Amino acid sequence: MSLQTHPLPEKSLSFTVGLLSLGTETLWIRLFSYHNHSIAKALPFILGVYLLGIAFGAALGSRICKSERYLAEILAVSLLCGTVAISLGPATVAASLTFGFYATRSLAAGLAFVAAFAFSVCFPICHHLGAIVSAGKTGKSMSRVYAANIAGSGIGPLFVSFVLLQFGTTQLAFALLGLLAATVALAVLRVCITSNHALKLAGIIGTLIATASVIAAVGPNNWLIASFSASPIRRIVETRQGIVVSLKKDIGGDVILGGNVYDGRTNLDPRINSNDINRVLVLAALRPNPKRVLMLGLSIGTWNYLLTGFPGVQQIDVVEINPGYIDMIQDYAEQRKALADPRVKLTIADGRKFLRAVPESTYDLVVMNTTFHWRSYISLLLSREFLTLVRTRMKSGALLAFNTTGSPDALYTAASVFPHAYLYDNFVFCGDFDWRTKFGEQSSIDELLRVSPERKPLLTKADESLALNFLSRNRTATVAEVAAKVGRPLEVITDRNLITEYKYGIPFRALLTR
Repeated sequence: MSLQTHPLPEKSLSFTVGLLSLGTETLWIRLFSYHNHSIAKALPFILGVYLLGIAFGAALGSRICKSERYLAEILAVSLLCGTVAISLGPATVAASLTFGFYATRSLAAGLAFVAAFAFSVCFPICHHLGAIVSAGKTGKSMSRVYAANIAGSGIGPLFVSFVLLQFGTTQLAFALLGLLAATVALAVLRVCITSNHALKLAGIIGTLIATASVIAAVGPNNWLIASFSASPIRRIVETRQGIVVSLKKDIGGDVILGGNVYDGRTNLDPRINSNDINRVLVLAALRPNPKRVLMLGLSIGTWNYLLTGFPGVQQIDVVEINPGYIDMIQDYAEQRKALADPRVKLTIADGRKFLRAVPESTYDLVVMNTTFHWRSYISLLLSREFLTLVRTRMKSGALLAFNTTGSPDALYTAASVFPHAYLYDNFVFCGDFDWRTKFGEQSSIDELLRVSPERKPLLTKADESLALNFLSRNRTATVAEVAAKVGRPLEVITDRNLITEYKYGIPFRALLTR
């Protein structure tokens, strides 16, 4: 069949190939990052694999074009190969989890490579077909094919992130992109194949792939994300901002995972203290009667529940970037009621953007629900630049509390911004006064006993020894004491160096023990 007589819509094909290629890349990055506990190194790793696939695919496509034989057929077959990688990839990854971490990581990277390779074979062919059909107008045709591919490549990630993942799950997004790829591949085959038998075979293959995609999309409950957990799951909430999972636990409260990483527990009892809520409770004694409180990071809302019980609180500004936690909180009555407290003002936004709009000297107490220091983008909360911004929004005598998650550099960075920054357990408490003087004072114990969320005291007189334990000076440490244990010079975290994520982050092999 002459392509001059029956030209393919090369510009539309080029657009679709770009959309499928970069849209699929977005999904593989999301899935690979989730499997690898959201460590910062996951993104460059899978991105490198994808770029290799694009390079090798484009090189092969260029060689194929030189022969000028069966171009449309090869285009269709490449699309079908990409379709298989997209449609069956998630199920294959889920099945591989039984073979261990390295097997799953290698398979996920391999499937991402195949998808990138297959779609990249298509682009030189689309370009070449456009040049053949538009003989005499090669320059104009080339520019249009390139422009269409660039447009598709730009729209692909936006379409996946702001449409598919906004209203659906990761497995549904994979299935829909697979269906699109299969439809385009069959349409190309319909144009270029004259044999009825070959056309029927292609139709059967395409139908099987489409059926598999539909089954995967409508399968039970979000099986893809559920397959990553060995513990019973209460609920999974997916948004374009991330994936939140609650694990059922009979003792110590349910465990919450954000991005496949521990993000808190639902326990509210300081006597059980499975989630170390003493680190928040003692703030009531160290900074009594805070009128205006800021909490950056809501998570499951346990800390917000505690803060609503602090005496003197008039307003709590809560800033959370992932609205998935709001849906998850609905499963827990106490956290849900605390979020509905009229004093609580919830904002779904980026913390920096929120703080820039807040007047200076606004808050008496700031609590940051920071995640592990080796996760992607955590420097945005731990850096000197951000802590400096937070300090400008704090009143004189205010305190900032956040979790170092074991990073000595987080403590060192805080000490470079605040005159008094010391460790309490694994938290840093920062301010313009030495809050350690409060420990051991009877008034501090009394303040702790006054914490009453929903007007129900968390601790009673019988718990005075527990309160005294929470307020023990032995729980604190200075920068010098921490540095002596580390055995290396501590460094200041900045927006540019990302040292906690890369230089002092965790390697892939460490994930085997997590």
